[in-house]
Amino acid sequence: MKLVSPSIRRTAFQRAVRKGSLISIVLMGMCTLGSVQAAQLTCGPASTPLRISTAKATWSTDARYVSAPTGAAATIVDNYKWRGWFNKTTAVHPSSAGALAGQPVQGDWLSFGDAQYPTSAGGNTGTGPYPAVITDGVVANGALVARRVSFTYNEKITIPSNVDLSTIKLIGSGGFDDSTLLLVKPDNIPSGANTNNWINTSASFANFGSPSLINVNGANTGMGFYYGDNTIGFAVVNTGYAPTTSADNPTGLFADFQITADCLPELPPAPTPATTALSCPVGKLPGDEFEIGPFTTNARDWSWTWRTRELAPREIEEVTQPLFDDYKYRSYFNPRTLPAPQAPTVARWISPGTTSPGAGDLPGVPYPKATGQAKAFWYGSVFTMNHPITVSDNVDLDSIKLKGRFGFDDTGDSVFVQPAGKPAYRPFAPNLLQDGYGGFTSQTTPAIPGFEVGSNTIGLVLDGGQFENDCSTGVCALAAIADFTVVAKCQEPPPVDPEQQTINFRQPNPGVYSAMNGSTVAWGPTPPLFSTANLPVTYTSTTPSVCTVNASTGVVTLVSPAVAGNCTIEANAAAGTRTIDGIEYNVAAAPPVQRTMQITLLKDQLITFLDQEGRDVADGAFAIDPAAVSSSGLPVTYTSLTPTICAVSGGTVTPYRAGTCTIAADQPGNQEYAAATRVSRSIALTGSVPAIVAPVPTLEVAGLGLLGLLSAGMGALALRRRKRAE
Repeated sequence: MKLVSPSIRRTAFQRAVRKGSLISIVLMGMCTLGSVQAAQLTCGPASTPLRISTAKATWSTDARYVSAPTGAAATIVDNYKWRGWFNKTTAVHPSSAGALAGQPVQGDWLSFGDAQYPTSAGGNTGTGPYPAVITDGVVANGALVARRVSFTYNEKITIPSNVDLSTIKLIGSGGFDDSTLLLVKPDNIPSGANTNNWINTSASFANFGSPSLINVNGANTGMGFYYGDNTIGFAVVNTGYAPTTSADNPTGLFADFQITADCLPELPPAPTPATTALSCPVGKLPGDEFEIGPFTTNARDWSWTWRTRELAPREIEEVTQPLFDDYKYRSYFNPRTLPAPQAPTVARWISPGTTSPGAGDLPGVPYPKATGQAKAFWYGSVFTMNHPITVSDNVDLDSIKLKGRFGFDDTGDSVFVQPAGKPAYRPFAPNLLQDGYGGFTSQTTPAIPGFEVGSNTIGLVLDGGQFENDCSTGVCALAAIADFTVVAKCQEPPPVDPEQQTINFRQPNPGVYSAMNGSTVAWGPTPPLFSTANLPVTYTSTTPSVCTVNASTGVVTLVSPAVAGNCTIEANAAAGTRTIDGIEYNVAAAPPVQRTMQITLLKDQLITFLDQEGRDVADGAFAIDPAAVSSSGLPVTYTSLTPTICAVSGGTVTPYRAGTCTIAADQPGNQEYAAATRVSRSIALTGSVPAIVAPVPTLEVAGLGLLGLLSAGMGALALRRRKRAE
């Protein structure tokens, strides 16, 4: 494979990312007197976006006074207005401001006033002069962004884990004097990242004479929001003006905008042993093709456990490193907004991210340092699926393929196969999958070597062309995305050896039998009467203290009185002769086959759990109806198998959001009854949780008096003007 220089490798697949139309997620904030609560986020079309506007009580600054450059933060004033700023009492949002278009603007001009206000007022309003404030910030003195002064919103914006970080959007309008950047500071970044006080700035605003558009879309730029709490604000610089303080050059800010985002599509249930068993289905003939899946890439179901050693000797090693599905390099396609004719997929880009994201990388935060990404000409970065593929002996091992859609950054044309307890198949078979990260390529691999009967770990082998993910602007990112099935053919029957025979004596199903059901055990599948050479099979019990067996029919009988334990039966077929096409052959004795069933003295019990009606999320918690019951009469317990959609306590279900709520019913048994087989039922949930409105606190007489004094004090604050260069 030809390796491409990181400086040019990304251009071939770059495309514009289109705006998706996923379920809207909205952010709702609540404030009370004396404290500010965290924003509440809810998913659903009926929810109300979070609306944020500039108000002195809910905004802070990192600016310091000229007289105390290392002292406390300066005081924001909201009753000063330079003559060139738009009038907040008459301004309306422009037509491009989304849902706010045409509405009156909300908020106040936040400022530090003007230290020379009394000179040539010229239409300024305020009661200055005001103390001079440093507007050319120094990080060592507390500035969030160097050479700027920042205004930040006091309320944290909390992002839950089901939010698509690439869809967070700010839209509204404001006034910015002068050049202003959006500021986002996540309190938490990906676990293990070695960064402190990491701040992201994006977008640029520079108008103050009339409301200008605020429109920052996470699909186009990495704004820096991450899961958990985030601080937002604006970083302002007095571009084009010599003063670096508010003396003769006050800094002003006005903003009124909404924050919205989309929910991530819910991942399918994690694969189970039943869905990862690659076995020829009943009814299929030798040579017929079948498939299992689909399987999708995501951080829940995949791990990074194989990599190339960073230092010499540069060999393959097993070292687990963090793997994320929230990072997206700016030229990766968006799996949720694939253009026609491709349908969206719930598969996610899995990646270690990058320590140095570029301007368009999403979500725009640094990820932990990852090493061993690749070694030139040696494919050694392996993303493995957590759930092994169990291959049955009725599968043609030379026919196993992957079929689906794939994307790789940078090169990922190999498939990793490691049978349980054995070394991985190497060298990795090349040229199985096409490279590329700008589009989701549909393809079927050639047959993949390395599979064996039994459990097999599979994965995708990548080569990023570098050992670490700390290159500048994200060019060292390494990632894969896949949505695929495993395809195979039923095994052709092996050639008949006329001198050999086998016994098709299968493991019993179920493997547990209660002696309370009678002394005669119905062994299923039925034990065969003859071998493959058509010679009679005889059965013996190797556990006569537990069970006996009819030598000819294989019918098992428990001892009396019954005892608990394992009943093991052995099948044999003696040597003999057989005739094929008129030729007589001497046939060797068949290899003996042993099968075991557990015998218990506990009674069986069954759970009856009837179908459940759909519910509206807005109706709140509801009782499971009809309730599940066990044939033993013992109480049934419930478990939610979809905890992000609903919870269950006792017999009451609490819905969280629209989707399929799956509840499992169990009965663990007791001294008389064995545990019942689990039964689950799904409940269709529609609608959304109604918005929660914070109660308005009531104030006693003393509180009202204090509020009046505070209001009077704020109204008396002196505001000052600024003199502009005419």
